[in-house]
Amino acid sequence: MSANSSGITWGFPGIDRRLLKVQFSFLLMVLGGRCNQLAVAWWALQETGSAVYFANMIACSIAAEVFAKPLLGWLGDKYNKILIIKLASWLSLLTALLMVALSATGSFNPWTVGALMMISSAIVGVRDPLQASIIPLFAHDDKVSLAFRTKSMMSSFSNLLGPVLASGLIYGFGVTLAFAADFVAILFAGALIATIPNPVGATSHSDTAPAASGWRMIYSGFKVVYGVKVEFYLAIVAMLINFALFPFFTILLPLYVKDVIHYPVTYIGLLDSCFGLGILAGSYKIIGWLSERIPRDLCVSAGFALLGFNLVVVGTVSSSLLVPVAFFCGGVGLMLINIPTSAVRLLATPKLHRNRIFATVSFLSAAASPLGSFAMTSLIAHLGVALTITLLGFMVLLLSLLVFLVPDFKTFMRTQDTQLNDAYQDKYPAAFAR
Repeated sequence: MSANSSGITWGFPGIDRRLLKVQFSFLLMVLGGRCNQLAVAWWALQETGSAVYFANMIACSIAAEVFAKPLLGWLGDKYNKILIIKLASWLSLLTALLMVALSATGSFNPWTVGALMMISSAIVGVRDPLQASIIPLFAHDDKVSLAFRTKSMMSSFSNLLGPVLASGLIYGFGVTLAFAADFVAILFAGALIATIPNPVGATSHSDTAPAASGWRMIYSGFKVVYGVKVEFYLAIVAMLINFALFPFFTILLPLYVKDVIHYPVTYIGLLDSCFGLGILAGSYKIIGWLSERIPRDLCVSAGFALLGFNLVVVGTVSSSLLVPVAFFCGGVGLMLINIPTSAVRLLATPKLHRNRIFATVSFLSAAASPLGSFAMTSLIAHLGVALTITLLGFMVLLLSLLVFLVPDFKTFMRTQDTQLNDAYQDKYPAAFAR
């Protein structure tokens, strides 16, 4: 299916309104997901009172998401992408409904809650690569970067509104209403995706869906990423950074707010909202302004550095003014990384490998997240929450310099979008050889 320019509207020139529908549905699902994450965190801490217990639940949950990406990422290269997204949405709706029922009846069973978290996370692992790989179904090559910017803008709205909504619901009404908000958000998202015709996601007449088995396609995803050295080494750098970032946002931040500075849960919402504002500013204005003045490779390095700065400030400064500013800068940094690297990856990868390479890169990038979550229990016990955050921040700052050692990083990042078509196959033909 080639990009279709029909129906361009909603104030985003060059973006098909069907893509905007899909991206808005993802906004709703992420919005609901933020409510779910904070509700689970607060519920688990209230019921168990154990940071170790909570950290282990989170680690198992993220492990399910991480491993679902490479194990199931091939589905989007072999089968109808739109149909897969629809099925994932309704499965998410079922898990959300069960979580509402458990909370409403006061039935906190760590095994049941943990299992539902793992199922939901696995669904996210299937869904996230598709969010990127469907873009060429609706956008031409010269509009891919713009499509990623609109995708990031949608995500920023959910990151901005989600924490405010979740913390407000929990603070004012309890965790059950937060879980109910997740259910309603997924319901509307699923209904919106249902309006996209299934044939849009089917393989076009000019392409042939891979005939290989699922295991063979899983292997090929890793083979391609390992062969495309720029993607492999960028994934390794991202893996090391996510070792710090994931437990920071999911484990350390709730503990920092609850046990270190003794602020109410609404402060988590404030900080997450500042991060969301940074994502919004980064995707809507800052990345567009910088892309015309600064090479993409410098933007990516600066993005990693801003994320490290975010952590260092939280660990060393208790200012209620400076810490939110640091979270805003961290959100900007995330966009300086994600938008340039995602656009280059999508354009430079051959069509029939796109979903697998996004899924595999995402897996490698996040592979250290469960390890980071498990490691936090020992680090917190020996160093305390604040010092742990500070050391992780300095680690990220140092890692921000490693991107300049990635082979061919500068070359691909400084190539024009319209010249990137299948560039990975031209540079690394052995990676795509059958």
